[in-house]
Amino acid sequence: MDVKLSTSRQLSPVFETGGRLDLDILQPVLEQHAAAMVEDARTDWPVDTGTSRDAWEAEIEISDGQLLVALINEARLRGRGYSVYIHRPRSPRLVWTEVQERLTLNLLPALQADIALTLAESMRG
Repeated sequence: MDVKLSTSRQLSPVFETGGRLDLDILQPVLEQHAAAMVEDARTDWPVDTGTSRDAWEAEIEISDGQLLVALINEARLRGRGYSVYIHRPRSPRLVWTEVQERLTLNLLPALQADIALTLAESMRG
């Protein structure tokens, strides 16, 4: 099985008031945070061969005032996904749940804050 941690968050009410925003200004912010999410997942991932560590990818997009984030690991061994089963020695906790916890508690709030800051700066002109 693959790991796919995905979430969506409502963005600012600015999107609901009919205001038009140039979302291209957010592209560098989204790319920076996608890279940071992948790096975070890889940094503390247990390594045997590095295959599953290196398989992390992030997708971030904005659609209809929603922030859509997916952190994905599709590592394969003999044609089957296995990253969902990885755990540390002598621990029953699956490592992807640690990644999910950091994503939810730290990385997504930081992304939302940077989006809000970037939008606020762009509206000031």
